Order: sequence, then structure tokens, then C-alpha cells
Amino acid sequence: MMMTTMNEQILNGASEFLLRYNDWVIFTHRRPDGDAVGSVSALISAGLDLGKNIKWYGTENVLPARYDFLPCSNFYEQCQIDCVFENSDVLYIFLDCASENRSINNFPSSFHTINIDHHEDNNLYAEYNCVDGKASSTCEMLLRIFKTANWKITKQIAECLYTGIYTDTGGFSFSSTSALTHNLVADLINLGVDPGHMNDLINQSWTPESALLWSTAFKNIKIFGGVFLISFLRAQDFKDARASTSDNEGLPNMLMSMKNIKFVVLLTESFNGEIRASFRSREGINFGVIRRRRS
Repeated sequence: MMMTTMNEQILNGASEFLLRYNDWVIFTHRRPDGDAVGSVSALISAGLDLGKNIKWYGTENVLPARYDFLPCSNFYEQCQIDCVFENSDVLYIFLDCASENRSINNFPSSFHTINIDHHEDNNLYAEYNCVDGKASSTCEMLLRIFKTANWKITKQIAECLYTGIYTDTGGFSFSSTSALTHNLVADLINLGVDPGHMNDLINQSWTPESALLWSTAFKNIKIFGGVFLISFLRAQDFKDARASTSDNEGLPNMLMSMKNIKFVVLLTESFNGEIRASFRSREGINFGVIRRRRS
């Protein structure tokens, strides 16, 4: 059953669980997006204010360059499995990960873990799960925790949270954007966030490499029945464009903006030959079901 954090008791419980430990190790999912980087940056900023000792691990060599404006990137390290799991007295925090293996594999189940997420197919794998499948983003989840537990939210933290909410809602255009989402964003604006400035930071980050990569994806478009669009990018396409694996972020949303399209699949080949599928749709299609059937 999907756990919902509309209950303040669960939100307060997440805060208490975080505050219980002095040492935090935070994990993000593979190919981190704006919500992943924004939520970790916000939590690290808040944790530092609380005097926590913090490490941040992920599977990528580097974070996406388009989010260089966010703080705390100096905390990030590529995950080295053998050296991460040395101390069972720390709290291991999974942000924006529907399952722990979206970030790492073979995580010791005996360690203290908290799972903060908004994906409908989250399998509630942690010791403490704070998950709401109806929330717009993990940054929205964190903001609700911070507000419910009266954590201090600085302008820096507010900008991190705004970034994640903005990017994961497609600029507040997706159906997951609720009245609560808008009210929470209004709170961030009242804390000093400038939407125009943030729009420039988030969206004016296109590079010639990403433009060339996107043009290849546009050339590979196939449309079926006038409503189903599929495109693909080979590993060689990234090499030809001299693009990184993060340069296609936002591309599925752009494909979804084509007239009459109701369902988009973007297939991306990684350098090790794995194929990743990114889905977008209008209302009525549950991608959580599709992902479970594929796994």
C-alpha cells in the first residue's frame, strides 16, 4: 500500500529520524535530475545548519553541469561500494529513489535507512519510509517535512527546493502539480526565491553539445497512430555530439509538447550497452505499473 505523508505524524517522524543521527550518508539515483540534486543540496544545507556530518554518494562520475549553480556539489563523490558501508551507526538517506537499487546494489539491510520519495512505484524498502506518490517531487516532500517540524529554511535551501519542484513538474505544467504544490512554492517565494532569476539559472543552460544531441533525437522520432511517439539515442550519438549522459534531461518533456501526442518513450543506450526508457504521458497511463511489469 502506498504510504502518504499527508499525515503530519509521518512528516514529524521523518524529521525525528533525521535528527536522531549525527552522521548522514545521502544517496541519489543514477543520472540525477533537478529534483535529485535539488533535494540533496537542500538537505545537506539544512543538515550543516544542524551540525551534522554529511557525505553524498552517487554512481555518476560527476553531477550534471546544468545544476552547478546549486550549493554542496563539493560533497559529492562517486560511490565506491567497498568503502561506503563501514559504519552501521550512521543514517543512510535515500532521496528520490523508488528502490534502493536505483542508486546502488547490495545495500546492507541491517543499517539505519530513511527513504524520502514521491514515486508511485516506491517499494518502501527503508527502515523509515516517507513516501507520497501524489507529491510533485522529492523537494516538495522535504519542504513539507521542514515546515511541519519547524526546521529553519534559508534562502539557499529555498532555492534548492524550488529547483527540484520546478524541474520535476515541467515548470508547474504536469498533472502532479497540485494546489498544495503552488502554496508551497508561494512560501519559497516569500522566503526570497526570485522565479525569474531561477528560470534563468535552470533553463538557460543549453550547450552546443546538448543541442546537437537533441537534434539527433528529433531525427529519430517515430509516431504511431498520431498519438504515440518514440525516439532513441545510441551511445554513439552521445560520442558524436560530445555530450554527457545528463544532456538529454528535459528532452522527453519537449517531445511530449508536440501537438496531439499523448504518450512518449525515449530509449537511451548507455556506454555499457544498457537501454534506459524514459516515459511521459497525458493523464490516464500509470507508468508505475509499466515499470513493475518490466522488472
